[in-house]
Amino acid sequence: MEIQQEPTQTKKSRRDWATLSLGILALLIACIFMAGSIALDLIGEKTTGKLSNVAECSGNKSCWTSRVDFTTSTGEEVAFYPMTFPMLLDFDPFLSGRPYEEYSEYQVRYFAGYPQVAKIKLAYFLEYINHICGLCVVAFLLLISAAFSSSRKANKPFVIDLSRK
Repeated sequence: MEIQQEPTQTKKSRRDWATLSLGILALLIACIFMAGSIALDLIGEKTTGKLSNVAECSGNKSCWTSRVDFTTSTGEEVAFYPMTFPMLLDFDPFLSGRPYEEYSEYQVRYFAGYPQVAKIKLAYFLEYINHICGLCVVAFLLLISAAFSSSRKANKPFVIDLSRK
């Protein structure tokens, strides 16, 4: 007959709480950005914006800082810096089948009340790749922090007993 010992309760260290809190905060921020992007797709106003490079490079460097300028339905001129990976902006014209003359024009979604909150709408919802990658990275970091927390080391290993008794 085997005697079961009660697992000892250990307190989590401050480092464990800090890592867990930071991971949860990052997960919440990633979820809020994704929810905002979905809200812009569902209830945002549509318009066309012009993408331009506003980078100031020195020497032989090649650099790219994208800025989108668009006009709202009320006539207000708005400019914003999209948080879309620049390579995705290169794929969009090919996937959407636009002619070469319209390569710098992108569909923009914005909130009518707050036109500074805007995003570029890409073909096949390519702009969601940023959000999905962010969620995956945060979930992986949370998993790693939970696996290496100091309170986990004090517990017995996890055992699944499939034998019939």
